[in-house]
Amino acid sequence: MASTFPFRLVTPTGIVFEGDAAEVSAVGPLGEFGVLPEHINFITSLVPGVLEAQLPDGSKMHWVVSGGLAEVKDSVLTVLASSAESPETIDASAAKTQVQEADEKFSTMSFYDPNYPAAQDALKLAEARVEASALKTSSR
Repeated sequence: MASTFPFRLVTPTGIVFEGDAAEVSAVGPLGEFGVLPEHINFITSLVPGVLEAQLPDGSKMHWVVSGGLAEVKDSVLTVLASSAESPETIDASAAKTQVQEADEKFSTMSFYDPNYPAAQDALKLAEARVEASALKTSSR
């Protein structure tokens, strides 16, 4: 059996997933990162994106997270996400519409606009939903 580590995904509404994982990847402010067994302790913020967990049996689970924190402490990964959606709950056509709307709003904003970071996050979240909906259809 491959080496694993405890992984917990928690949102304000409760525990979304708790179990062992062989690998977990997510998106932080500096890009995508991965966590493997015996990873060094660290903490980072999360930006909107797809979180992927590879389970001990080789299967993968995905969630769209809208932001939060990831902490590895003593070989345990805890992700505290603002929200977590599974690909099965995402409407692909609605997600594509959200990308278009967020892109239109974001493209007309100035970098100095106080709403710029929120618009950027909305676009990243919409793009992550489209990515996740594609994962849903390719895994069937």
